Amino acid sequence: MPNPALKPPETFFHSRLFRGLGNEELADLTAICQRRRISAGEQLIKQHSTAQNVYVVVSGTLMIERLSRSGRRQVIAFAYSGDYIGFTNTEEYEYSVVSLRETELQSFVRREFLALVDQSSTLKANARQIGGNVLAQTLDQLFALGQKKAHERLCFLLAQIRRRQCGTQNADIELIMSRQDIADYLGLTIETVSRAFARLKSMKLIEIVSAHRIRILDHAILEELASVH
Repeated sequence: MPNPALKPPETFFHSRLFRGLGNEELADLTAICQRRRISAGEQLIKQHSTAQNVYVVVSGTLMIERLSRSGRRQVIAFAYSGDYIGFTNTEEYEYSVVSLRETELQSFVRREFLALVDQSSTLKANARQIGGNVLAQTLDQLFALGQKKAHERLCFLLAQIRRRQCGTQNADIELIMSRQDIADYLGLTIETVSRAFARLKSMKLIEIVSAHRIRILDHAILEELASVH
């Protein structure tokens, strides 16, 4: 039976994962939902651990990364409010997830969540669409890494963050991640990332307000340099 005492924040139902669900389906999800809060720097998911849970980000920022056997790291993505984490086709997580700031999540036991997915055609379609979006984003990232110059790759990331953080109105974006995180996402060295920031500044596309805040001065050119289509 649904637990009437558990009332997740409104953001919980704004995730693409729950779009179009009816009251009964939402009640079933609420009944198996647990709230979790993690601190900055805390690991949510460890690579190769058993995939026991799936999560929806309510607030905060997470970094998804993958390590090779030799210890080399690739940052795969950054996750924000509304994102669904724990998507995997195997019984193990193929990546690690670390919080970049205090983060609140809604947590579901994976087997219970998948059972509800099997029962709901809408939830199943939403999960399938998210999987397709993840693939499309991965292809965009691979294209950017393979075909774009360093400053264009940086534009690609800044445009992504801007769309997630502030839509199209606010000119300032917060870079909660470190320069090393940015380098490992874009397949660059940290020195090359620094030169890329300097180039965008000299082109008058950005203003570096602080180490973790960038002001976009020319949205159109930024988006043009970021484009992978």
